[in-house]
Amino acid sequence: MVVLCALVLLAVLLTVGSAAGGVKILAKDRASTTEKRVAYLAECGWEADGATEQVQEILIPERFSQVYETYNELQKQQGWDLSKFAGRTCTLYSYTVTNYPDPDQTVIADLYIFKNQVIGGDVHSTNLNGFMIGLK
Repeated sequence: MVVLCALVLLAVLLTVGSAAGGVKILAKDRASTTEKRVAYLAECGWEADGATEQVQEILIPERFSQVYETYNELQKQQGWDLSKFAGRTCTLYSYTVTNYPDPDQTVIADLYIFKNQVIGGDVHSTNLNGFMIGLK
């Protein structure tokens, strides 16, 4: 009975649990399609246009430069840690955000995916004096 309860709790945590900073932990198949990734961004409060999806393969470096360390600090604030994926290739999915309040800003949401699971992400402006923030 105890083992069964533990398995049920683990399944619930993997599906809808939350990590530090309030970013949801996704089951491995929740980031496998454009629709699922756009739905995840919506859960974070961002409306993204799936038709604008851009895809890149990204090698996370073995050793982090200062820029990567700074970016990883943003990820850690959201409950992720890219250093766990050092030396591995992941997929970066980028989407145009359509609900940013300033229409003069071009805003992009990035999701880093490894084996159909979100391992990092951000929202940033492409404007010259832009910004970069966490997903939540």
